[in-house]
Amino acid sequence: MPSTYINAIKTLDGTSIADVYEVPQGKTAILKTISAYNTNASTASSLIVHIYDSSADATTEFEKTASIGAETRQAYLENGEVIVLESKDKLRMTAGASNYFDIFVSILEVL
Repeated sequence: MPSTYINAIKTLDGTSIADVYEVPQGKTAILKTISAYNTNASTASSLIVHIYDSSADATTEFEKTASIGAETRQAYLENGEVIVLESKDKLRMTAGASNYFDIFVSILEVL
C-alpha cells in the first residue's frame, strides 16, 4: 500500500471557516501533527479546529483555543494522537483575527 508524507501549510487570511487540507479522492490521510503560530507581535487571538466528514456532510469542532498569545505556537495532536480522515474529508479552522495564524500540518497519505 503506497504512502506519502506531505505537509500542508496555510495562512488564515480571514475570520470565516477555512479549509486547511482536503484528503484527495480515493486516499486516506493520517494527520500526525497540527500546529498554529500566531505571527502577530502584540495581540493574542482565538482559533477553532474543525473536522469535515464528507460522508455525513457535517463539520464538527475538534478543539477550541480561547487565546493563543502573540508570537506563540500552539500544538495539537500531542502524545501520539492522530486524526484519520477518509477521502474528501477536510481539516478546517476558524481564526479570531485575519492574518494572525500560520498553520502547519504533517500528513501521511495512504492509497
